[in-house]
Amino acid sequence: MEIKRGYKQTDIGVVPEDWEVVEFEKIFKCLSTATYSRAEEVESEGILYVHYGDIHTKWNHFVDFDKNVLPRIPKSRIKNFALIQNGDLIIADASEDYVGLCKSVEAKNPSNQVAISGLHTILARDITNKFRNGYKGYLLQSVGVKEQLERLATGIKVYGVSKQNLQTVLLAVPTIKEQEAIAEVLSDIDSLIEALDEKIAKKQAIKEGAMQQLLTGKKRLAGFSEPWVEKKLREVAEMYSGGTPLSSNPLYYDGNIPFLTISDISYSRKYILKTENSITKLGLQNSSARMFETGTLMYAMYATLGKCSLTKIDLSCSQAILGITPNEVLINSCFLYYLLLSKEKEVADLGQMGAQSNLSKTIVQDINLVIPPDIKEQQAIAKILTDMDNEIEQLEKEQQKYTALKQGAIQQLLTGQIRLVNTSSRHRTIPIAAHIIGGHVVNILYGSKGWGRTKLQKSIHLVGYCCQLDFGNEYIRNTAGPDDQLLMKYIDGKFKQYRHIRIETKRDSRGGKYYDYIPTSIITEIEQIFETYPTETKQTINDLLNKIKKMDLARTEIVSTLYAVWNNRIIKGQSINDDLLLIDFYDWSEHKSDFGRDLVLRGLNYMRQEGIIPVGWGKYIDKKK
Repeated sequence: MEIKRGYKQTDIGVVPEDWEVVEFEKIFKCLSTATYSRAEEVESEGILYVHYGDIHTKWNHFVDFDKNVLPRIPKSRIKNFALIQNGDLIIADASEDYVGLCKSVEAKNPSNQVAISGLHTILARDITNKFRNGYKGYLLQSVGVKEQLERLATGIKVYGVSKQNLQTVLLAVPTIKEQEAIAEVLSDIDSLIEALDEKIAKKQAIKEGAMQQLLTGKKRLAGFSEPWVEKKLREVAEMYSGGTPLSSNPLYYDGNIPFLTISDISYSRKYILKTENSITKLGLQNSSARMFETGTLMYAMYATLGKCSLTKIDLSCSQAILGITPNEVLINSCFLYYLLLSKEKEVADLGQMGAQSNLSKTIVQDINLVIPPDIKEQQAIAKILTDMDNEIEQLEKEQQKYTALKQGAIQQLLTGQIRLVNTSSRHRTIPIAAHIIGGHVVNILYGSKGWGRTKLQKSIHLVGYCCQLDFGNEYIRNTAGPDDQLLMKYIDGKFKQYRHIRIETKRDSRGGKYYDYIPTSIITEIEQIFETYPTETKQTINDLLNKIKKMDLARTEIVSTLYAVWNNRIIKGQSINDDLLLIDFYDWSEHKSDFGRDLVLRGLNYMRQEGIIPVGWGKYIDKKK
């Protein structure tokens, strides 16, 4: 196979020429750990400790111990065992869900007060400083590493990778600069996923609170006051259980009739749209199975007791599921769904004990319901809860999209298929923050006076320097002020790639051409990432943008150029007064003579009044070499 220029063949596949391939044990030292009994936990004092279940269920890339509640064990049990340090890899060497795969996370802020359980966990410390903090947690997620781990996995009851086997795994080691760039991209995606997870959890908590209030009548909706009435479920609905065709007869299965099982209903949400299995018409006719129409409420009587969903397809089901058809005159089907959902824990206690707890049709029929007699009140309550579900579903779709995006990015970035640094002799790295902040600038300033590519660039210059954000910029002196076309090309490319911003060519009143930057409906994705920035940073950026929003293009250009010449003087340690700043301003380019002295002085005074004052941060901006 022909190898692309700039790449080389290694034992783990094709990687960039400037990457190393090294055994795990040559970089990481596996430290001593011990297994602690849960019975030895203490409530408030002692040492925090981690076990493999925490790694698999709680953390993604980083574990910030300042933000996590963990069990504690007595300090006397620590003895000679290592405590976790910042940047250590914490690895679960067994996985029930992903056979043969380790999962690793990187420690952050452990304060030397965290230990690790030795059962199925490994604590590894970088002894060569070949990997940057922020990158390490992604190490075991690339394709080449996963393939090695799958080959090395052993075990019968618990399937995993031992410490000895892990030490033989080969790792691709990018340059430090590229590690930092990769970690920044993946961390930004992780931050967005985390923000969406928090938002989903918050929305779900709000929904649960609303269900407790609305489905019990504790909170009544405006316009409804009639007392609620008590009914048995059998008084407001008909119900029938399903049946299962003989499993040994292949003629009964793989037909065109969807067949619902407990497994399907366990993983379904509000609606059932498809089933894993299907039966034939012959199977339906030769068993106690029956058909249930779209809109039937399917209710689990086995395993996940009380779990229910509304079917959006005609289907058949097993005897472990009850099909409930509400009398729509007495009870709204969607309202009944939420009402039964709210009783799931209560119904679980009604289960008959056998090999596994189960319900019967008789038990379900006698479930007590307290409902509004007015069907319109039921519909209004159901609509509120449905709207909440729809909002949660949209957030979950976004979360799934970014999770898939992250997995794709990991495979591309951690194998060097996509490079984030310039591999030519002159390195230039533009961080993803330039795209995020650039998109936020567009969203805030779109439609302001003089809006277009020039005002966008001057705004990005002011935001970067005023807020001390490194966009990897290399500005030069140009007609309209500080200019970095490579930075703008990068930002334009990201806008086109992700479609957060639409760029249109337009004509001004004089017939001149300019580029308009227009936020699209998915600009919210940019804003969600922006929301993960520190509060102080966001406030500083937004305060500045609100000032720029009031400026026309000329004033934006004047302020941007004045800021640059003023900042240059601070960097050089030169004298500063109004006359010297004006000299530098008019020396910037011939175009600056278009602006009168009084107008430029007003711009200078405005900067002082509004606190847009440079401090000498950033690179000196010079003429093009």
